[in-house]
Amino acid sequence: MEMKKILLCTDGEEQTKKAEEYALTISLGIGASVTALHVVDPFLKKFTNEIYAVNRDECREHLDKSLQAEGEAAVAAFAARAAETGLPVSVLLRYGDPTEEILKELDDNSYDMVVMGSKVLKGWKERFESFKLSEKVFRKCPIPLLVVR
Repeated sequence: MEMKKILLCTDGEEQTKKAEEYALTISLGIGASVTALHVVDPFLKKFTNEIYAVNRDECREHLDKSLQAEGEAAVAAFAARAAETGLPVSVLLRYGDPTEEILKELDDNSYDMVVMGSKVLKGWKERFESFKLSEKVFRKCPIPLLVVR
């Protein structure tokens, strides 16, 4: 089986940096291209209606801009690291539920592998409170998925 395209799901968090290194190493080793995807999750916006009755629109606009800037910084940082290796990468920024957007990207384009990071959850409370994005993607992912801890 030949791998030509790898989808890297990145959020700029510390646990994702290891996944980024794996994606770069694999793609350099086999000559595959990498697309870095960051999904801006609007989950926090649900609470602006309840918390900020006054200046709600300004708060939501600020939150949108902040989340967008975070996503742009995450994919730009990865693109800069990839450029150091000489590997050209594509970057995508989507807006919505991360699981749905990752799966939609897989449906819309033909990738051979997905690479994503995962937090190490130490206690039962962390496991209970975590929404486990990697597990949700794994259950529906039609191609190989590498989860890096």
